[in-house]
Parts: sequence; C-alpha cells; structure tokens
Amino acid sequence: MLKIRDFTFQEDWGDRRSCLMFFKADREESASWAVDIGFKPGDFEGNEISPSICINPIDTDKSTVKELVGTTFSVKTVEESEEREDSFYIYENEPLIEYRIEVLDIVEAKAHIKCNGVLILDGYAEPWIEERFEIDSWIPVIESVQDWDKLALK
Repeated sequence: MLKIRDFTFQEDWGDRRSCLMFFKADREESASWAVDIGFKPGDFEGNEISPSICINPIDTDKSTVKELVGTTFSVKTVEESEEREDSFYIYENEPLIEYRIEVLDIVEAKAHIKCNGVLILDGYAEPWIEERFEIDSWIPVIESVQDWDKLALK
C-alpha cells in the first residue's frame, strides 16, 4: 500500500511491475538488490494515476536474499537519487528528494518492504512541489528469470 497525504493506492499484481530483485555476486560484480513497486490506478487530486517507485540496484555483502531481512538503505539528497537514477512516477518519473527503504521480512518468495520519504510531485513548478509518502508492501522476490513463471507473473 502507498499513502500520499490522504490518498491510498494498492499494489498492482497483474504484471511484473512489483518485485524485489536479488542479484547474486559473480566475478565481476558484488551482490545487489533492487525494488520496483507499481500501484493500481486510483484518484489523486481529481486525476487518475498509476504511481510506481523504482529503487535501482543497491550493493550488498549478503550472499542470499534471506540475509537481506533487517537491511536498510537510504538516500538523503535529490542529487544522490538522480545519480542512482531512482525515481517515483506520479505524472512522470521524478527523482526522490530523500527516502529510507527496509526489508522487514522474507516469507515464501515474498518480501515485506517499508519505504518512506519525500517525492517530487511536480518537477515543473517553481519551486517544485514535494510530498511525503509511505509504502508498506509485500512484493514477489525474483532471483532468476524462472521466478517470473513460478509466480505466474506475466
């Protein structure tokens, strides 16, 4: 679930928009994890939107996805978010001003994620319009291409 002010959006499980991806280490790169969460269309200030968040790969010293439980990551500036290419989509993709994400639990190929912070609602406004958000979601865990089929996600 996503909350922005008094507006609430439910996760979209209809496709591959929502997941925690875990990439195992290899000779060239360390292990990492990333989170994408898409939400069902809903009303926001009289507009129907389908928000989504994209947190790009975060390096980790963990060797299995289960070891991520309790892991947190945060970004404190919009410049850091832009450099990482993390984004939040409301009317279009915008970097996040700041956020903190935590993996609370992993049970049966689903991860319990909490994320909160400040997003840019309107990047064209001077100054831009920002808003606090909160996410509390259970999302599929993807460790390989085969996981999409196992979870019947198209």
